[in-house]
Parts: sequence; C-alpha cells; structure tokens
Amino acid sequence: MARVAALGLAVMAAVPWLAAASDQQVRVFQLHFRPAREAALLVEPLLSPEGSVLLQPKLNAITVRDSAAVLERIAAVVAAWDVAAPNYTIRLRVLLASTTPPTAGPAAPLISGVGSELQQLFRFTSYSELDTLVVTAADGSTVEAAVADRYHVRFVVRAVPQDGDRLQLAQLEFARRVVADAGAERLQPLLRTTLTLRTGQTFVLGAARSEEANRALVLVLLAEREGAR
Repeated sequence: MARVAALGLAVMAAVPWLAAASDQQVRVFQLHFRPAREAALLVEPLLSPEGSVLLQPKLNAITVRDSAAVLERIAAVVAAWDVAAPNYTIRLRVLLASTTPPTAGPAAPLISGVGSELQQLFRFTSYSELDTLVVTAADGSTVEAAVADRYHVRFVVRAVPQDGDRLQLAQLEFARRVVADAGAERLQPLLRTTLTLRTGQTFVLGAARSEEANRALVLVLLAEREGAR
C-alpha cells in the first residue's frame, strides 16, 4: 500500500523502504516553486501499491521509491506542476438590476455583451453598470478593493491543480460599506461564497438585494490566465 512518510518520524517508518522489491528505484524531486508537502499529496495517488514517498520539508523535496515506469510518469507530472505561480487578470463588473422599464436607446455595450445570459437567469427588465474592477493577481494572492464607492470586494486567487483552465476565487466576500451611529464605517456582507471559474468564460452571479425591493446587484466575472493562448 502506498504511503507518505515524514523524514525523521520513527525508525519503523523506514522499514518498507528496506523491504522494497529489487526492481524498485529511488528518485529525489527537488521542488522549486511549490511546497514539498503539496507535491507529496500530488504524487501519492500515482504510486503503485508497493511505492512510497518520503517527505523532506527542510529541503523542500520528496524522495519517491517505485518502479522505473511509475517514476517517469511522476517526473512528468511534477515537472508540469512545479512551475511559477501563474498570474490572472480578473474582471469584475457590478450591475444594478431593476424592474424599472429601460430607458429608450441602445443598451450599454458592456452590458449588452451578457444580455442573453441576464435574461435567462433573472426577471429584471433593465441593468445599469455601477463599476468595473480589473486586477492582475498571482495564485495564492489576496485581492481587496473598493467598488462603486460604496461596496467592497475581497477574495483569494487559487489555481486549480492539474487544470490550468480553471481557478478559484476562494472566500469571496462582497460587502456594502455602512456608517454606524458613532460615525465609524463597517462592512455589511451581502455575499459570501467560493467560486470556481473557467478562464475565458463569463460567469454571472446574482448578489444581494439593494435597499429597494425592485432592485438587486449582479456580479459579472471574467478571468484570463496571462500568457495563455
């Protein structure tokens, strides 16, 4: 059975290594961009039943024992995974949706770009764009910014392992800035969630209702991985 062992835990942890089959080989993988602990979790499902992976946190490395064929497969996976954190350009548009009849004239170009999606998802009759936020952030970074003067957004960018076309906006919080009785400003959360986005595809998310019953906020998100073609 495959196992992950931490270096220096106990003498017994090394026993399977001593009893390994003679056709097994040992290979050390030095990680340059990613934590060794995450590498061990990535490698463990790829091992044969007799394979083992030894974690070396201080060296940010893992030592893998398995057959030559398995080691070659693991080497290819680790090489593709252990790369510098990608940068993403994330575009967040905040729309105010209303049941008020739309004004005469053509729709705003940016909103007309997602008009069909909005009609399918919601029953509102008109939309106006309050603000557009465009940020560039790396995997693992936290984005926090004011939006449309009175709102605030915060999320953590996380790449999806082994799927470069997806990313997560973890711990996404969209809040309204309100002033308390004493004059101090605080954030009133309107939406808390974690989203998984496919790069290059627009994601429409209904947020919280505004102060008026016939209005609501709609978030439109688009993420692109920098350098992707």
